[in-house]
Amino acid sequence: SGHTNIVWSVSFSPDGSQLVSCSSDKTVRLWSVKAGKSAYTLNGHSDSVNSASFSPDGSQVVSCGYDNTVRLWSACDGKATHTLSGHSSCVKSAPFSPDGSQVVSSSNDNTVRLWSVNDGKATHTLSGHTSWVNSASFS
Repeated sequence: SGHTNIVWSVSFSPDGSQLVSCSSDKTVRLWSVKAGKSAYTLNGHSDSVNSASFSPDGSQVVSCGYDNTVRLWSACDGKATHTLSGHSSCVKSAPFSPDGSQVVSSSNDNTVRLWSVNDGKATHTLSGHTSWVNSASFS
């Protein structure tokens, strides 16, 4: 079985063996590509999940959503590792840095935040935007 509402994002793991999906049903799912089945359902978000992706080494998943949080999960067993709280509105994107040590999040609270993956703490808040920040990325 799969999601029970709109699916907003689907991404492959770096090795291509897994997919991660997220949905308005408030869940993130890890899928086995070979089996074609959901391996784990990641519960913890309290509202729609906008985005989910793998870390560069494939060991972690990051997700974000309308509950104003960014969440980190183990890609091996689907267990939650950190909840990154600090945004005051919907989080639209939250990709990993190329080395996997940071996450950058963008939000409808008009800010961008940098987070440490190791401890889940915000390291910088970039403010001054006068409206929503829909996307952020590393180069």
